[in-house]
Amino acid sequence: MTKVLNPVLRAPRTVMALCFLICMIAEAGLPRLTLSSDSRVFFDPKSPELVELEKFEHKYGQNNGVLMVVSAGDEKVTSPHVLAAIGDLTKRAWKLPHSTRVESLTNFPHVEADADSFSVEELVPDPAHVTPEQAQKIERIAIDDPLVRNRLIAADGKAAGVLVNFNLPEEGSKQVREIIAASRELAAKLEADHPGIDVKLTGNVMLLGTFAEAAVSDATLLIPVSLVVTSLIMVLFVRAIRPSIAILTLLVLSSASAMGVAGWLGYVVNPASIAAPIIIMTVNMAAAVRIVTTAMSELGQGKTKLDAIRIALRIHVRPVTLTNATSAIGFLSMNLAEAPPFRDLGNMVAMGIGFAYVFTFTWLPAMLVLTELKPTQNRSERFMIGLGRFVNRYYMGLFVLCGVIVVASSFWLEKITLDDDFARYFDGRFQYRQDSDFAEDRLTGLNIIEFDVGSGKESGVYDPAYQRKLSDFVDWLRAQPHVVSVLAIPDITRRINKAMNAGKPGDQAQIPDDSDKIAQYFLLYELSLPYGSSLTDQINVSRSSSRVTAILKHVKSSEIRTINAAAQSWLAANAPPAMKADGISINVLFSTVSWINIRSMIGSTIISMLVIAAIVALALRSVTYGFLSILMNVLPSIVGFGIWGLLIGQMGLAASVITAMTIGLVVDDTIYFLLMYQAALKRGLNAEEAINEVFATVGTAMLVITSSLAIGFGVLVASGFEVNRSLGAQTSIVILANLFIDWLMLPPLLRLMSRRAQAKAAAV
Repeated sequence: MTKVLNPVLRAPRTVMALCFLICMIAEAGLPRLTLSSDSRVFFDPKSPELVELEKFEHKYGQNNGVLMVVSAGDEKVTSPHVLAAIGDLTKRAWKLPHSTRVESLTNFPHVEADADSFSVEELVPDPAHVTPEQAQKIERIAIDDPLVRNRLIAADGKAAGVLVNFNLPEEGSKQVREIIAASRELAAKLEADHPGIDVKLTGNVMLLGTFAEAAVSDATLLIPVSLVVTSLIMVLFVRAIRPSIAILTLLVLSSASAMGVAGWLGYVVNPASIAAPIIIMTVNMAAAVRIVTTAMSELGQGKTKLDAIRIALRIHVRPVTLTNATSAIGFLSMNLAEAPPFRDLGNMVAMGIGFAYVFTFTWLPAMLVLTELKPTQNRSERFMIGLGRFVNRYYMGLFVLCGVIVVASSFWLEKITLDDDFARYFDGRFQYRQDSDFAEDRLTGLNIIEFDVGSGKESGVYDPAYQRKLSDFVDWLRAQPHVVSVLAIPDITRRINKAMNAGKPGDQAQIPDDSDKIAQYFLLYELSLPYGSSLTDQINVSRSSSRVTAILKHVKSSEIRTINAAAQSWLAANAPPAMKADGISINVLFSTVSWINIRSMIGSTIISMLVIAAIVALALRSVTYGFLSILMNVLPSIVGFGIWGLLIGQMGLAASVITAMTIGLVVDDTIYFLLMYQAALKRGLNAEEAINEVFATVGTAMLVITSSLAIGFGVLVASGFEVNRSLGAQTSIVILANLFIDWLMLPPLLRLMSRRAQAKAAAV
């Protein structure tokens, strides 16, 4: 390595020019990066769950909608002027780009029949001319109808919904942007044309657009914040402007180059992978800071600038090589995650680590040669010497104390619950979140579970036994907690039967005993439906199965899983085998994504630990130190996650990759400590003296590593995207726990190992 570094120091301008050329070639791929609005990027295209969802949508149509929630303060939405506004909004919504269906309180199909006629008319045929008496009747009909209540009108009548469905291509980011822009324009125009009316926009399409908005928001907010934080950290540790600029340019070039290569490779940016530039700068900052501070310290001891830089590079080349390798392995292990965004994130950061490693030993020393360096003295050395002596003096007590904390943390792990709220992945800074909270508080739920319930034969949906059993299932669903609305065909059957037999004795709101009569009812109903309405989204083409949609309110992933599992159990226990159905929807998929990713990452995490242990063992020529590195990898995660369990409790999608991601990071301090400890032992120092020397020589470097990583990842806490927020907070806690382990538990463990070795030698 020395032979490679000599030309760098002799021809710094040429080296910088070559580095810059490499960066320009890589960064030419930046315009190729695309921004995705698809929430399904979190699932492997070949995953069984996503394949089943796509089959369901192929059968019944896509569930891509915008829910427009209409309200007028505390006034009933069945007031004549509010109904006029809803009717106007319904009419205009048909003109939104890519719209395929519009459902609202005013155009809901209402069955009317007498002795001579049967008709299906819109509930409010002329919304602009509704009398107060008609308004009362409309309210009574709507709130009594289970297909309308808590979906198109609130149970208290103070909010209404206009649901617009759209047909989107597989990658419909452009169409999503068009729909959102047109929907917001329509809402603003309606509010202007109807004073006192308020329109909120939520639904799946608005959620898709918010994924893209969150990525842009994080890029425009967090990357500048990260640059500012990085600059402050460098000023704190380097205490000089020009060397700090050298480090900052190294980090920016590495990050931009990695993102450029990602563009060349066709990567798609989303809210999870947009954190890559921040993580790249964070992960690679410490090595550059250590080299610069070492060089400035050598200047303070009377070395020339070239000699100081050369010494700093020689001291750090081995540990930086090892730490970069272990960090890259940790991030590359994320390729086994089920969620593609985490794979992309791992690969982007690994590429950034590679670029940073090359630039650390080329761009950085070349720029330092051309930069004025001032000698400094390590002001932290006295504190570190004192800390080393303290640890040596009380090593037994510290070992017991740390052991107690680790054991306690392992018990606190039981407090962790894996839970997500897919509808609330975004915080209140996003309009989608504000409108969604309003919709869920005032009108309906945001999560759904769909069931494709088969009959076992063609036209079997008209079988009275099938419909009655399906009706029992619907009744059971409606009785479940958090379920506010259930849509299924038995309600349509009962409605038609009641209308056709109005005035006759007996309870006519029942399902007929004749399948032919039910089939005739549905044929008559479909032929009478107003424009834009159909049953193709409720019954399949062969009439062998039908759709049941349960809408859930104020529900988290664990509760979705519970209701879905209970529904499957009910069908298995109470319905014929042909009616067996698993719940499906994008909400169901997200309710299990954390579990799926954790399961997929267990193997990769173990493999990463073993590979890192092998690298450490080979580098230090000690199997014992290799196994010690595994232990020092595991304990910070136990303590960090235990603290999270004690203080927070809930963990979501980010939890699935944190351990794998931090494996290569937390071992950095351990590698530095063991390298210096081993070197001190080889020079004839005993364990106590070696530990004192390690604290004096690399204690500050370990502090730099931990501080830069913890603060850098802490920047992600400012993200508006829950996954990034949790990723930043949890990673920072694990990294801080690692410093606690490496300072207060590793040295006592080394002392105990030394005592045991001495005892064995004495016994021989």
